[in-house]
Amino acid sequence: QVSSRRRTALRGKMLHPLCALCCVVALCCTTAAQERPEAVAARGPESLDPHGGRAERSAAQVDYSEEEAVEMAYISTAAYCESIEQAWDCGEACAAVLGMEDVRVASKPAFDAHAFVGRRREHCVLGFRGTDSMAGFQEDAKDFNLVDLPGCSFRGRNCQVGQGFLEQYSSIAVHIKKHLADIGCGTSVPLVVTGHSLGGALTALALHDLSSAGQNLSRAYTFGQPRVGDESFAGALEEALAAVPYFRVTRGDDPFVNSPSGNGFLHTGVEVYYPGDTAQGFRICGSYSEDPACSSGASKARDFLLTLRCALPTHCGHFLYLHSKKKGLLSHASCRAARRLDSSIVLL
Repeated sequence: QVSSRRRTALRGKMLHPLCALCCVVALCCTTAAQERPEAVAARGPESLDPHGGRAERSAAQVDYSEEEAVEMAYISTAAYCESIEQAWDCGEACAAVLGMEDVRVASKPAFDAHAFVGRRREHCVLGFRGTDSMAGFQEDAKDFNLVDLPGCSFRGRNCQVGQGFLEQYSSIAVHIKKHLADIGCGTSVPLVVTGHSLGGALTALALHDLSSAGQNLSRAYTFGQPRVGDESFAGALEEALAAVPYFRVTRGDDPFVNSPSGNGFLHTGVEVYYPGDTAQGFRICGSYSEDPACSSGASKARDFLLTLRCALPTHCGHFLYLHSKKKGLLSHASCRAARRLDSSIVLL
């Protein structure tokens, strides 16, 4: 999900020479700050951070599979690709996820809201796309405004979420549910949900909505997910998904996971923090909270410099989740058709 700073750095057009200069400066200024010693940890449950977040975590919450996360990142990449409902043939992302069948697309271009459902082996899959049009940027501007989420309350208080997020999810929610029913993904069939950036925010809203509808939610993985709503929304979602593993994967060089900031926003899911690529390991961080030892500990100044760096998507952590185990950017640039376009044209 993009912030106002991000709209300046990324326009989806040819890179301006001045932007290139800014990127060089940002690269130089951020190299020394990129790795925070407290963030580099061994793999697996033994790397649980004792600081911040909930003191207790269920077995489901720490049952993180990096192999499965890589697969979910490829599915999130495929969500950026066109015509996948006609043929599951979108390049590296589709090739890495074999056996996807009965794909249906839910799309509302006026809101830049896009998702797909499909069946794969014994599971059904729901994948959300991130922002990739000017309509999406216009919706992004509304995300700092919290509005009531109908049908959601926690401890007597109404839940609130970003207005843009809610409008985008609401515009395709009916179509998603219809498509799930049409391909036989009823309440008895396990459903895996995933998304990148804005797609991660829509994943959070879908988890709440589909849980309330009795859907059999199996797991959820998001990548570069922004904050979606307030403390009541986080509490209600945590309560609804008590037995459902929901991993919010972040990177130390992704400045966009810390937006929107202020105004009562709180992160959801169990944060799985990577300081960089997979070779550096990961840390299981706070659950439905802001963990200062992980992505929430980044300063605004550092995030600003990293935002400049993201004018070059190949140097931006927001697009590089699960590298080096995953190939290609987490964007439409990895789709088969996009590779025939100028490589400098990239949208979130």
